Amino acid sequence: MHLTAVIALFTDQGLSDLGEPELTAWIDRGWVRPERAGADPVFQDIDIARIRLIHDLRSAMRIEDETIPLVLSLLDQVYDLRSGLRAVLRAVEAQPEPVREAILAAID
Repeated sequence: MHLTAVIALFTDQGLSDLGEPELTAWIDRGWVRPERAGADPVFQDIDIARIRLIHDLRSAMRIEDETIPLVLSLLDQVYDLRSGLRAVLRAVEAQPEPVREAILAAID
């Protein structure tokens, strides 16, 4: 999805306060990292979700712009941690039953 389509999507959803200059500023600040097709950013679903999050942080939660990078960094760390834990879970589930039982016993 291209920049103009993203702006239109948010406008259709009643978030008309998000304009192209603001979204471009978020990209420049590194808050949103869309892919590039030449000079035009291309947004994936994950980018759209991050834009919604940033909008909510600023509008509904009134978090100041100076604090947004910290919040986004902490959330990114949580998502990375969850991904890592899922990988560990898959690895444990692939083990024979005695190994799984030993792991569970070591955790308790």
